[in-house]
Amino acid sequence: MANWDDARFVLALSREGSIRGAAKSLKVNHTTVSRRISALEEQLSARLFEQTPSGYVMTASGKIISKAAEGMEDLLLGSQRRIEGADTELTGKVYIHIPDIFDEWICERLAPFLSQHPKLNIHLSSETALANLARREADIALRFTQSPPLDMVGKKICQLPVAVYASNDYVIDPSKPLAYYPWVRWIPAYSQAPVEQWTDKACSGAPTVTQVNTYKTLSSLVRNGAGIGCLSPWFAEHDPGLKRISPLIEEAAMDIWVLIHPDLRGVNRITVLKDLLIDIFDRNVGL
Repeated sequence: MANWDDARFVLALSREGSIRGAAKSLKVNHTTVSRRISALEEQLSARLFEQTPSGYVMTASGKIISKAAEGMEDLLLGSQRRIEGADTELTGKVYIHIPDIFDEWICERLAPFLSQHPKLNIHLSSETALANLARREADIALRFTQSPPLDMVGKKICQLPVAVYASNDYVIDPSKPLAYYPWVRWIPAYSQAPVEQWTDKACSGAPTVTQVNTYKTLSSLVRNGAGIGCLSPWFAEHDPGLKRISPLIEEAAMDIWVLIHPDLRGVNRITVLKDLLIDIFDRNVGL
């Protein structure tokens, strides 16, 4: 046999017992089945089927071809299952970068998934500094940005709300403006962030106690009375050591994107983890 695809027609006719039945199972015209079987019989110089009142019955030669076709089918289906299984199993390294504000929260929700996929090798970086996706410092990045890089692909998943907070023990005089109080703020590297842009405009001239480069440091300094600062209600509202002293500041809200390099779109482990991060936020926005 020069064309092993012909074996599919033999197998289908042996199972269905009729030309029309075989054509239906193969999703082809019934004349195609007749033509392919006749051509194969001529090629092999052997009858493969006998037509009887009850349908087509295989000859000894037909049984040989049918058995070979079943073996081919088992091989192909088994290979497909192994490929799908390997894809589902998820193996290999994935570098993920997240801002430090989310580290404990995401780790709590990521851990059960990782326990189900022990062959995944996750490298999780939790810091405020931006990872360079183009240089593969990360495969997946959660990023605060109002304008994601044009050479990356991703999705805006939500906005992080912002308000001004102080320590529960910090005395606030409602008659005084926020610019009266000392502030804990971000270092100049983040001066273009919406929260810093708003602070510059709304609290011009306010004394700055210190500048920080992580959310945890900012939150800790405010909690311990070093000054007031912009924090997210998603986390600050659950902190008994903090109190909110302003309404939500829409202008200071931070867009959150999940980004990957476009070359990684077809990598299953990257896609699965990216979708998992999106789902974590979809199910827990507002925490």
